[in-house]
Amino acid sequence: MDASERKSVDLGLKQNIREDASTLLRESLHDALLHYFNNLKISSDDPLFSTSMSYVEKISVRELQIQPNFLEAVRVIVQAAREIGYIFDHSELSDILTIAVGEIRKGRRAEEKNLQTFDQVVFNIYKDLNENYQSFNDSLKESYPEILVNVISVIHSGKDASGVLIDSYNAEAYYRTRKAQQDMAQSFNLDFSTKVEVSHVRKPVAERVISDQSLVDSLAQITGRTTESVRDALQGLSEYDLNSIKDLCSNYNKLQKYYDIAGDEREFKEIAERELGRKLLDSQVQHAILSVRRSKIYIENILDDKFVPDKSHGINHVKHNLEYGYQLIGIIQSKRKRKNRRAD
Repeated sequence: MDASERKSVDLGLKQNIREDASTLLRESLHDALLHYFNNLKISSDDPLFSTSMSYVEKISVRELQIQPNFLEAVRVIVQAAREIGYIFDHSELSDILTIAVGEIRKGRRAEEKNLQTFDQVVFNIYKDLNENYQSFNDSLKESYPEILVNVISVIHSGKDASGVLIDSYNAEAYYRTRKAQQDMAQSFNLDFSTKVEVSHVRKPVAERVISDQSLVDSLAQITGRTTESVRDALQGLSEYDLNSIKDLCSNYNKLQKYYDIAGDEREFKEIAERELGRKLLDSQVQHAILSVRRSKIYIENILDDKFVPDKSHGINHVKHNLEYGYQLIGIIQSKRKRKNRRAD
C-alpha cells in the first residue's frame, strides 16, 4: 500500500469515525427528547413531537458536542413550540424543569456548588409557575419557555443559552429580570404608537428659552441628534419633563456606572445602598435595573412626545414606571421632592 492509498484509507476511517460520532450524538438527543415527551404525555402523532424530532438531523455536530443532551432537548422542544404556536400549560413547564433539574443534580456535588441555593432557586421558580402562570399575559406565556431554557442553562453552566456569562448565584435574579423585561416590552409595544391623537399633539412653549447649552450638548451626544432638533424638542416639554431630563443628564455618569453593573443584581444593590445610605428591597433593585437599561429609550420618547397618557388614568404607565426606577436610585427627583425643594 503506497502513501496515497494509506492517506485515502486514513481519510475514510476519520470520516467513518465522524459519522459514527454524529450518529451517536443524534441518537442520544433523540432519546432525550423521547424522555421529555413521555413525561409530558405528548404522543408521537402530536405536531410538537414530530416537529421537534425533525430538528434532530438539522442540528450541527458542533452544537451537539457543546450542549448536554438534556438542555439541547429543551431548546429543540421550545423552538418547535414557537414554530407551530404551541402554548405550554404550567404543569408541562414544571415537568420540563423537573427533568432538567434532575439531570443537573446528577453531575453536581455538594462541594462544587451551593445546593441549598440551587434548591431555593428551583423552588421559587416552581412556586411562581404554580401561583402566577395563569395570570401571565399572552406575550409572557409565549416567551416563558425561552426564559426557562436560559435559566436552566444559567443554573447548569453559569451562562445563558446564547453564551452570555451569568453567575449561577444570580440565576433567580436573572429569571425575574427576564420576566420583567418581557412585561415591559409588551407595555412599550402597546403604548408607543406612531399615531398621535390630535388632542395630544404637543403645543410648543414658544416663550421658553433653552439657555442651558450644556444640557442641549449632552442630549445631542446621548441621542445622536443635532443641537437644533434637541433645542426644539426641549421647548415643548412640560416643566416636570424638562426637570426630569435635566436631572438625568446631570447624573448621566452615575447612570452609566449603574448601567455597566446592571447584569449583577448583588453588586448593583450594594453600590446603590451605599450611595443612598439606605436599604432597598429586592423588588426595588430589579425595578431600578430595568429603568437603567432603558434610559436611552426614556430620553428618546420624552423628546419625541411618545408617552401618550392613558385616557382613564391620565398618565403613561411605562413612563411612570421608568421614572420610579430612576427615583429609587436618586437619578431624578419626584414631583413631591421638587415641590419641597422650592418651598424651602
